[in-house]
Amino acid sequence: MNGTITHFMGKSYTGQGVKNFYKELIQEAKKVYFFKGPASSRLSETLKEIGYAAIRRGNDMEWFLDPLDEDAVEAVYIVDTKTLYLQTNTIDPFFYGAGHEWVTYYDAYKLDRLRDVGLVVRDKHLEGEAWLAKGLQSLSRAKLIHDDWEQLIQPGMDWKGIDSLLDDLQKKYIGNVKLQKNPKLTHRLMGSLTPLGAKDTFSSISKSLKTRLYIKGLPGSGKSSFMKKFGEEAKSHGLDVRYIWCGLDANSIDGVVIPELQLSIVDATSPHIYDPEREGDEIVDFFPYIDQNQWAEEELTKVREAYSSEMELAQDYISTYFAEAKLIKSLYDSAIDEDKWRELHDKMLETIE
Repeated sequence: MNGTITHFMGKSYTGQGVKNFYKELIQEAKKVYFFKGPASSRLSETLKEIGYAAIRRGNDMEWFLDPLDEDAVEAVYIVDTKTLYLQTNTIDPFFYGAGHEWVTYYDAYKLDRLRDVGLVVRDKHLEGEAWLAKGLQSLSRAKLIHDDWEQLIQPGMDWKGIDSLLDDLQKKYIGNVKLQKNPKLTHRLMGSLTPLGAKDTFSSISKSLKTRLYIKGLPGSGKSSFMKKFGEEAKSHGLDVRYIWCGLDANSIDGVVIPELQLSIVDATSPHIYDPEREGDEIVDFFPYIDQNQWAEEELTKVREAYSSEMELAQDYISTYFAEAKLIKSLYDSAIDEDKWRELHDKMLETIE
């Protein structure tokens, strides 16, 4: 019987910079292979082949997607054996010799070809970094505008009503459950800004869950805090908790998953709008607890349009950055020594348990 694949985002571009949870994932894993080498689309192909081979052996997998390229993966994690394969040049092994292995691909390139493309790669890298910096600056400005948006909403909130709603949900879904174990807390990313706009992987994350709760509200209505409190309550009952963090605000969560209850709660408002589509789906409606007469509609429209404009600008910059990064990958890929690459590729496939 084949295993399963759950998709997460490998990193996200947020108003506070580029965010990932690889360090936390490395702590979860018992074995980590760190792929080191020039930027390459071929490493994604190797990771996919490792993933498919593991799945055919009945292992459940987590795949971590590259937000800049919907066809590429940055890492694959075999859940059953807690083995992580990760391509990164920003995180080094820190338990080297004790479960961490460095897999270097630098020797699998033709030096003469690298010299031929080197100057172009350098220029494109510098240009790409400049575009990325502009994109992150736009995201930072968008975050500040979103903060203003939230401040407009918050005076109209019935916080006692929201607390009562939370209490009802906790009683309904957690109730008197009490597991005699230390609960595990894990973190994943669901979405990010991409060259095609805001994208997320909630459909993959939630496909096997029986209960999916969709929060409908407005910015500043406390959705993230609501989900964190639900997760804290579940954890106090001995239940494992997975926080799914926002792809645009590094300090906010977009969802929480309680695996042992087969339950998730997710922010189901823009840019990731979800509605019930199967048995077990339910809307958690915040709007009865929001007094929309507390602000002028013109003021709200102005903030909303400013935020949308800044996000469109950020997407344009990120798209240009992606184009430069894609060219760099293709130049490096043109320098691969196929025999040496295949030797490394086959060696990594042999590591699958």
